[in-house]
Amino acid sequence: MRRASLLQILFVVFIGCSLITGCYAADFRAQNLTAAINTLETPPTQVSLIDIEPSSTPSPTPTTTFTATLPEPTPTITMTPTPQWVYNPPGSIYAPILLYHRVNGETSSGRYEVSEPDFHSQMLALKEMGYTAIPMSLFLQALNDGADLPEKPIVITFDGGHQSVYDKAFPIMKALGFPGVFYIVANRINGSPEFVNISQLQEMIDAGWEIGSHSYTHSDLTLDHSIAEKEIRQSKLDLEYALSTDVSTFAYPFGTIDPFTVQKVSDFGYQAGMGLGKSKLHTWNTIFYLNRIEIYGTYSLDDFKMILSEE
Repeated sequence: MRRASLLQILFVVFIGCSLITGCYAADFRAQNLTAAINTLETPPTQVSLIDIEPSSTPSPTPTTTFTATLPEPTPTITMTPTPQWVYNPPGSIYAPILLYHRVNGETSSGRYEVSEPDFHSQMLALKEMGYTAIPMSLFLQALNDGADLPEKPIVITFDGGHQSVYDKAFPIMKALGFPGVFYIVANRINGSPEFVNISQLQEMIDAGWEIGSHSYTHSDLTLDHSIAEKEIRQSKLDLEYALSTDVSTFAYPFGTIDPFTVQKVSDFGYQAGMGLGKSKLHTWNTIFYLNRIEIYGTYSLDDFKMILSEE
């Protein structure tokens, strides 16, 4: 009996605890469910764009203005026509050979010195008149064997070896594409400030110029035949050795000759002799006294053009 009562008491306690525990758990679950429902039903926070300050204020987009640019007219360029080269048969050649001595100063001082401005004008005039400067080697090739030449060939020579030719004439002619022929007195290339030196002559040779002999001391060979070998032969040998170039033409000092002097120029290995004169026609018969037109410092530009225009 007492055992049954104890069991009944324990049963009642168990039931009571179960009810209490179940109610607490149900209430806990209900609270969590309600909280979750409330979270879902709460509307999201409304964010105003006004409340957000931009990190930087954007610059307004510039308005592009298009300006129409008309093309400038293309300038008209006058081109110097390229000279036509034609075959010149052997035996004769028509070409002026000019002779200068010094080119210096703003005004010409006499026969042997042409001013720098006058010389420049003369070279430009040659270009405008259609002349093409050629080296003496091509001139002699055309005369002796025949060769192609420009329609209006011309040879530009200088006697004496004066420094002004290197300083003044050489740059002008180089700019125009004109080669020259420089006749040097052999004993003048030893450092005298009045005359060109070996390095300057080498520069001119590299630019297309040719070197000839104007004797050893610039003596008149017709007055003393005993000096012919040194003046004609030795000058050639010394110039060729110093400049490592062929020296194939000889310019007679003062333009004076006699049969003996002409013969020695030929005997000592020169291909031609250069003299004075007005003729522009050269032949086999004149090869050891080719006419050169001396250009005086007193000539005007019109005088210069007239000389070249004369037949």
